[in-house]
Amino acid sequence: MERASIPAVPVSVLSKRNAVLLIIVSSLLISVNGFMLRSIDSANEWQVIFCRQVFFTSAMLLLLTLQYRSQLLRSFLRVGWPGIGAGIALGLANPMIILAMTHTTVANALFTLSASPLITAVLAKIFLREPLARTTLVAIAVAMAGITIMVADGLGGGSVLGNLLALLCALFFSLFVIFLRLGKERNMLPASVLGGIISASIGLIGAGFDYHLELHDGLICLLWGGIIVTIVHYLFTQASRYVAGAEIMLITLIEFTLGPIWVWLGFGEQPTTVAIAGGTLVLGAVAGRALMLMRQATSP
Repeated sequence: MERASIPAVPVSVLSKRNAVLLIIVSSLLISVNGFMLRSIDSANEWQVIFCRQVFFTSAMLLLLTLQYRSQLLRSFLRVGWPGIGAGIALGLANPMIILAMTHTTVANALFTLSASPLITAVLAKIFLREPLARTTLVAIAVAMAGITIMVADGLGGGSVLGNLLALLCALFFSLFVIFLRLGKERNMLPASVLGGIISASIGLIGAGFDYHLELHDGLICLLWGGIIVTIVHYLFTQASRYVAGAEIMLITLIEFTLGPIWVWLGFGEQPTTVAIAGGTLVLGAVAGRALMLMRQATSP
């Protein structure tokens, strides 16, 4: 008999309160992205992309195998075209964030990436016909002003490429979320494997097929991609089914706020005053809009 798509955590067990806690945990874990990248000794960015994604893809494939067993192939077929779209978007987003943090400060990259929820709101209006409130438009304008400030600041420091790559990553990640919404009735975790394969292929080609890493860098990528990113992706995907979008927007600000702090404390990479000003506008715009949405959702 055909086996139905089974959530990793039953609805009766995963309450909304616990789901919020899982999203908080995932945001805390993923905030070490920049710290992990700066911990790499000698590998270039392309080798890091390849190795990180190989470990992530292998771990996700193992989890899906344990979940579906003989129905593994069928689970991939069930995601349909939304899963293919999600995989491609994720496959392009993952290398972009590594490249962005390579060519600019972690703070600039994460501050820019924090505009993802607002970009998602615009794309949802276009593709899902979801309403776009005036307050959202104001938040988008403020966030774009902050990003413009950081890009302009990068012109003087030679990091404009990194800022633009981070903005491109935000766009691809937003597309990933849109495709997840289009396939919300299905288990979309198999799309992550497709995304991991695409990202690993990009890294391998960019590295000129030189995938050899020193032991230290290989262990960092194993911890980063095979454990941290895998746990984060799995928890977030499962828990996001039970938490309102506005609350998710607010909770994920943890990543963009703490990420630059870990790198500053660990490696002394301090963002410029202009970058902090621009990042404050972006984070403030997203947080303000999220709080408004939450207030609207709880009002009678």
